[in-house]
Amino acid sequence: MVLIETAKFSLTVNQIVLAFVSLFAGLIIILFFRTFLRRKRIRNILGVKNSKAILNFIYIVFSFFSLYACLEALGLDFKGFLHKTIITSPKINIFVYHIFVFYLIIAGTKVLIYILEAYVNRKPESSQLEKGKSRSIYLIIKYFIYVIAITLFIESLGFNITIVIASLSALLVGLGLGIQHIFNDIISGFIILFDRSIKIGDVVEIEDELVGRVIKINLRTSVVITRDDVEVIIPNSKFTGENITNWTHNSTMSRFDIVVGVAYGSDVRLVESLLIKAAKEHKLVARKPTPTVYFINFGDSSLDFRLMFYSEDNFRIEKIKSDLRFEIDKLFRENNVTIPFPQRDVHLKNQ
Repeated sequence: MVLIETAKFSLTVNQIVLAFVSLFAGLIIILFFRTFLRRKRIRNILGVKNSKAILNFIYIVFSFFSLYACLEALGLDFKGFLHKTIITSPKINIFVYHIFVFYLIIAGTKVLIYILEAYVNRKPESSQLEKGKSRSIYLIIKYFIYVIAITLFIESLGFNITIVIASLSALLVGLGLGIQHIFNDIISGFIILFDRSIKIGDVVEIEDELVGRVIKINLRTSVVITRDDVEVIIPNSKFTGENITNWTHNSTMSRFDIVVGVAYGSDVRLVESLLIKAAKEHKLVARKPTPTVYFINFGDSSLDFRLMFYSEDNFRIEKIKSDLRFEIDKLFRENNVTIPFPQRDVHLKNQ
């Protein structure tokens, strides 16, 4: 049944029904996702901020497609509007729909990354090593998604990505010569992420005796937090170009030692048992491998011993060592074991 008819436009009942169905379907989909994303469990997984961002993306995308389907059902040339030219040149034409494509690619990429990050953060890890591994894989996939998104957008503009790269090759060579340190850091960032010699959560020691835990690995720099809770930004090339001690590369447990001297004449077996007792009673000292004591030297004024022990809390090991020294001093006092100090006899001769 025709309701309105002119020379250029006609409106029927079927068109109105199809337009209503299009709008209604879009509304149902939006309400479904709104209810789903506002569930407490989903918000805990994604986070409130990410949930809102994903919901806004769904609002815009499905509202656009519902409006498009509705106007097309009514016989309005919405497709023609989308193909109106904004910028034109001999080599490129930018249409109205490119704006929506740009938003769709950028916002859609962010949504994928939000979901991927939520999955990585939610996945239970058996150890700090596994957590660092998952984080490294997440960063690799994240950068890969960004590369695909940029490629898709360039292709949507009508450019051949191969030709674009070839055209920019001379410029990239010039930039590489001018800012080669930055490119070196970026390449080093990819190397770190792929070979996983350094991972998030690792405790590292750099040549200048800086000890810290890696908390973030970016494309050009990494962030390390020191024992003083100071965040230090380090170029990635420093990790690949210098000698780095990674305390947690193969295991979260590391071995440490405390050296102590006792007076000559002390019961060395008693000293050994007291040192082992002090280590075993500390809750952050590993039970296996068991702490051991080595009689390392007959010093100038003392018998020197080294207490060897393992701990997983290697980042705060100085606090553990301090606790052990307090306990050792207490046990030595209780058992009459003396810690000597250097003494010198000075003879004065009258002339």
